[in-house]
Amino acid sequence: MIEFYKKNKKIILAILMSIFSFETLFKTNNFSSFNVWIWMLLPILIYFFFQFTFKENEYKKDLLILASIFSLLLVFGQIIYSLKYNPNVSFIKELLTIRSLIYLIGSFNIIFTLLNSFVPRLINLKNLLILKNKISNHKCKYIFIISFLLILIAWSIYFIAYFPGLLSSDSISEIKTIINNFSSMSNHHPIIHTLFVAGPFNLGLKLFNNINWAIALSSIFQMLIMASIFAYLITFLYQRKVKNWLLILVLLFFMVIPMHGYYSITMWKDVLFAGTFLLLIIELIKMLEKKEITVVNSIPFMIISLLNLLFRNNALYAYLILIIFTFIILKKYYKQLIFIFGFVLSSYFIITYPIFNLLKIEKSKSSEYIAIPLQQIGRMAYKNIEFTKEEKETIDELIPANIMKEVYSPENVDTIKFNNNYNYQVFDANKKEYLELWLKLVVKHPGVAMESYLTSTIGYWYPNNQYTTNINNIYENEYGIHLISKFSNLRNKLENLVANFPLINIFWSIGLCFWLMLLFAYIVKKRKGWKYILPFVPAFGIWLTMMLASPACGEFRYVYCAFVSLPLLIIYPFILSSHKDN
Repeated sequence: MIEFYKKNKKIILAILMSIFSFETLFKTNNFSSFNVWIWMLLPILIYFFFQFTFKENEYKKDLLILASIFSLLLVFGQIIYSLKYNPNVSFIKELLTIRSLIYLIGSFNIIFTLLNSFVPRLINLKNLLILKNKISNHKCKYIFIISFLLILIAWSIYFIAYFPGLLSSDSISEIKTIINNFSSMSNHHPIIHTLFVAGPFNLGLKLFNNINWAIALSSIFQMLIMASIFAYLITFLYQRKVKNWLLILVLLFFMVIPMHGYYSITMWKDVLFAGTFLLLIIELIKMLEKKEITVVNSIPFMIISLLNLLFRNNALYAYLILIIFTFIILKKYYKQLIFIFGFVLSSYFIITYPIFNLLKIEKSKSSEYIAIPLQQIGRMAYKNIEFTKEEKETIDELIPANIMKEVYSPENVDTIKFNNNYNYQVFDANKKEYLELWLKLVVKHPGVAMESYLTSTIGYWYPNNQYTTNINNIYENEYGIHLISKFSNLRNKLENLVANFPLINIFWSIGLCFWLMLLFAYIVKKRKGWKYILPFVPAFGIWLTMMLASPACGEFRYVYCAFVSLPLLIIYPFILSSHKDN
């Protein structure tokens, strides 16, 4: 028996790994038992594992860790996703089952085999993506113009289908502020974005005397800005000798993937923030390419940094993380960095405090940054945790515990914080007391607290979390906004394409985006060293802010900035090598 195993070890292990992986795919509802295709998968898996599993390389230990992380996230995510609306079953108990162990082994088999097969090749990849010959500088403007026009043409389909644009409740709030001549302003919506909307919006009112055309002009203006930024990225890649076929793929990414078309005409701060965020990453790459960093050659970086901070309230936290890493990585330029970041931060705080106070701009409510604690206490009520009399009385002052139980949603804190019974003023007046209560409850009920946290953030780390856009929302109000385009057939075709085309749908996965960022950050580290991780830091910083204080379990627009940066972050490890070597 032992001799038989030694002679046939490779095929035996391949069969065992295939069975575990097959069972994982089957039992996680990825396939149907009454489908002949599922049974064809088993021999494919056996061949797959037989061919690739046992190849040795110097990255094996690292890839074992990565595969373990991804596998755990898949298993955790599958359990949380299935139990998020179940108040009776414990996540911990479900995790400690034989079934979960099988899922973990099966997931690990597939992920590790894929990583072990392809990552070493990517790390050692040469000349496939990069041209050897010199680029032609006079072609840059033509590449920019062609890319810009093609992106606009592609997006015009969305503009026609959803004329005059897509609005949310946030958009309506900003429009009211503009129409009322900024008589009451809040930094809940970044002031710079409201001002950005106000320019073309007011121009549209003057030219057409029609609010729908005013919205349309704002949509067009945003389309022009975003198309310019994406065309600039393609030109930036061309200047670093990226081959034409890859430039075309990047162009198609911005033209064809529906999220860019939808967001180009959506009046949201997150869209323009994504544009400035991409420019920030480009400037970080340029900073690493420079022979010397000076204050003068860092002026574009300072301007873009300030815009980035002003277009998103929570961007400051990600930027502070970037500052720390920049000082560590580029420590020999610490004098220049002190001035650069000092200018950015002082400008930001002067604008957001003295100037905003002078203009009597109202600050956003505290509930914006206590989403996770609210959700954790809400899930405790939802799962019928018995609060003490003192705990219940304290909770009831904020929002009655029985109402919190009824309105609690594992996917969004808005059902609590926007409930008529929620009293944010009580929290503002007693922050210490409520934070102490939250910590006490987390310590008393750690299992439910962890379950709530994973449920509240699942979309940011679990690739299979389903996300649906708000593209069907139509708002009409007293100002005469009427967002019903005459081209309803075109709109319906677009929506059906997004809903039913798997290769397009996967691009809405925030979790997958995070996985890819982690993977290519590892690749750039192995290719060039820790120093060159720097352009990934802002993206991970934004992701971390969502993990710490996300009001929704997976709101795509909050991390749209990472998606627009993804093509650059994937190609970056290879253009960096090219730039230094040529």
